[in-house]
Amino acid sequence: MDKPVFFSLFPALLVLFFFLSLSSAAAEEDQTLRVLLTRPALTDRVDLSLDGSYSIDSIAFQRGSTLTVSCASGRLMVYYDGMAFEHGTSLLLLRHPLPDSEQNENGLRINHAYPLHPGDLLLTIKNNALRAILYVNVEEYLLGVIPYEMSDSYPLEALKAQAIASRTYALNRKALKNPDYDVTDNPNDQVYMGIQKEHFRSAKAVNETAGICGINADGTYASCYYCASNGGQTETVSQVWGGKDLPYLVRQQDPYDHENPYSTVRSFSVPKSVAESGVLDPLVLPRIRDILAKKGIEPENFRWSTVDSLTLKNPIPLNSLRFTEMAMEVSVEYTVTDPEEEVYYDPAAKSAPSSAPAVQTQRSLSLSLSLPVFPDLVSACDLLINPGSGNELLTVEETETSFVLKSRRYGHGVGMSQRGAQWMALKYGKTADEILQFYYPGLQFVRNAPGAVFPAATVLDRTFLATPGPAASPTPRPTLMPTDLVRGEGIRMVSVTGISENSYLNMRVSPSITSPVVCPLYYGQLLAVVEEAVDGWLHVKTDVMDGYVYASYVEPLPEDLSSTIRSFSSTGSKRLSPSRGSST
Repeated sequence: MDKPVFFSLFPALLVLFFFLSLSSAAAEEDQTLRVLLTRPALTDRVDLSLDGSYSIDSIAFQRGSTLTVSCASGRLMVYYDGMAFEHGTSLLLLRHPLPDSEQNENGLRINHAYPLHPGDLLLTIKNNALRAILYVNVEEYLLGVIPYEMSDSYPLEALKAQAIASRTYALNRKALKNPDYDVTDNPNDQVYMGIQKEHFRSAKAVNETAGICGINADGTYASCYYCASNGGQTETVSQVWGGKDLPYLVRQQDPYDHENPYSTVRSFSVPKSVAESGVLDPLVLPRIRDILAKKGIEPENFRWSTVDSLTLKNPIPLNSLRFTEMAMEVSVEYTVTDPEEEVYYDPAAKSAPSSAPAVQTQRSLSLSLSLPVFPDLVSACDLLINPGSGNELLTVEETETSFVLKSRRYGHGVGMSQRGAQWMALKYGKTADEILQFYYPGLQFVRNAPGAVFPAATVLDRTFLATPGPAASPTPRPTLMPTDLVRGEGIRMVSVTGISENSYLNMRVSPSITSPVVCPLYYGQLLAVVEEAVDGWLHVKTDVMDGYVYASYVEPLPEDLSSTIRSFSSTGSKRLSPSRGSST
C-alpha cells in the first residue's frame, strides 16, 4: 500500500520542487511578465480564491480566503468575510513569497476555476467590467502555457523545444515595452490557462530548460514563432505578415509535419467518371458554358462526363506549396439540334411541301478549365482549415478512380511546427536542440540566469499565516452529460480522451470544422456512436443532444469498463485512459 501512495505524490512533489527552485534562483534581469487575462471573461464581479500569501495595501489575507471584487458602482469594492471597503479604480493583489521551509501552492484561482494563477493581480475597470493583468515570472508563466500550446502527453523533448520557443517569444514581447501589458492569454500571443499540478511532464520540460532562449546576433530575443501544423512546408515572415524576413525563419520542406498522422488534413475526392457531384458543379458548369459559347456552340444540354487530368498550378511564391489555381482536363458531352433540312417545292405537286423533322445530335469535346483555389475551391470542397487566411497547402493524389485533393496547414506556418516537433521526438528520437535547429536554422540558443523577480514584498508573519482561514473550494470540473438512454445492444460507446482534462471538444451540427457548435464536450464524456460520417467524423449522441465530433479525439470504451460507466458519467472523476494529446 505504501508504493501506490508514493507514486501518486511524486508528480505533485516534482512541481512543488520546481516552484522552490525558481524562488531561490538568482536573477540578472526582471523576467516578470504582464499577462492580460481575457479567458476568464470577467464581468463586473470576480471571486478570487487565495491559495497563497497575499495582501492589498496593509491588509493581509490567510491562505484559503475568498475575496469578491466588484465594480458595479464604477469604483472597485472588495468584500471579504463580512467586511467591505472601496479601493478606487485600480487594485493590486500582491503575492508574498512563502517561507523557505514551506512547500505549498502560492497563487490564486479565478471564479473558483481549477487552474492556479501564480503572481500579483492588478484589477482595473474598463467598459464597466473588470480587467485583470497578472504579473508573473516567466518560468511560472510557462507552466500555464506549455500543456495548452502542446499537450502534457507530448514527448518530453518536444515539450522542451516548445518551452524554449515560448519563453523566447514571451521575453521578445516584453522587450517591446508596451506600456499596458506584455502578452495576452489567448492565441493572439500564447495560450495561457494557469497551472495544474497534473502537468508534471510540462513542468519538467520548463525546469530542464529554465532560462534558455533564442538570441539574435545583437543579443536581443529572437522571434521564435510557431504554429500547430505547417502542412509540410515552413513559411517566411514576409509571405504571411509582410515586412522583412529573418534569416532563421525560412521556407523549407518539413517531412516530419507531413508524415505525422496527427497533423491536420482535410480531403475531397473528385471522381474520374460521371464527375458531376453537385459540389463542384457551381464552379465548373458556368465555365464550360462560357467556353462552348466562345466556340459558337449553343447546346440544348451538356454535362462533364469524365475528368482526365487534375493538377495544381501557380504557386505563390514560386517555391511554395501554396497553389492558387487548379487546372482540369474534362470531357464534355452535349446535345445540339441540327437545323431543319430544306425541301425542294415541286409546283406540280398537289400538296404543300413539309420540312424534315429537326435532328438532335450527341457530341463530345475535351476542354481545359481553371478554378481559383482561394476561396472558391477550398470552400466548395470543405478544404478550409484557416478561415479568412487562404493559407492552406494543397496536394493532389491520383487513384484508379479519382483525384484526391488534400489540404494541410493549421496556422500561419512560420517557425516551429508543433506536430512536426512531436513526430521528430516521437518517431525519430530527436532532441529539443535538434528540433530547434531544424525549425530555426542558424539561431543561437543560450541560457540566461533565470529567476523570479517580484515587487518588493516580505514574507508575511508566520503566526498570521497559521491562523485558520475559510477553506478554498475550487469548482469541480463540469458535470458530464448522461448517456444511459442511448446505450443498448450493438451500440458502440466512445469516450472523449484526446484533449487535456481542462480543455473541451466542440460537438458540431455537421461534420465540418466550420459548422456551428452544438455544445462543448469535456474530458471523459461518454458518447454513443450513431454512424461513421465522412472524413473521419463521427455522428454521436448523448441522452440530451447529438452532433458530430472528429474521431481522433475519442477512443472506444473497453468492454471490461462497462460496470464503471454509470459512476463515471455522473461524476466525471474517473480517468479511463491517458490523453492522446490532440489539439482541440
